[in-house]
Amino acid sequence: MSVFKDHKISLKQVLEFVPKALLSHLSATTKVDYYSKVLHGEKMFYLLLFCIFDNERLSQRTLEDTFNSSGFKALFGLGEDEKVRRSSISERLSKIDPNYFKEIY
Repeated sequence: MSVFKDHKISLKQVLEFVPKALLSHLSATTKVDYYSKVLHGEKMFYLLLFCIFDNERLSQRTLEDTFNSSGFKALFGLGEDEKVRRSSISERLSKIDPNYFKEIY
């Protein structure tokens, strides 16, 4: 995994700071997954974080390509049959509660 810009920290090291139990707890308390079918808060967090580390420029197309890649799915335990379109990412980004990410931070 790439090193974040000029910092000497990897994605794996950042993920060690965020326990999976915290993500599950915050999903329940912030109700971030209430109307979500595919792009749950945890997946969005992993997707955004992975793309920040892996790509020079962050765009909805980059997010779509990353989510649909085998490497991302294998890394975060997603099914190979899970697919997402750019329009779904766009909609989810416009509706997701930013407090979910603030609480993770």
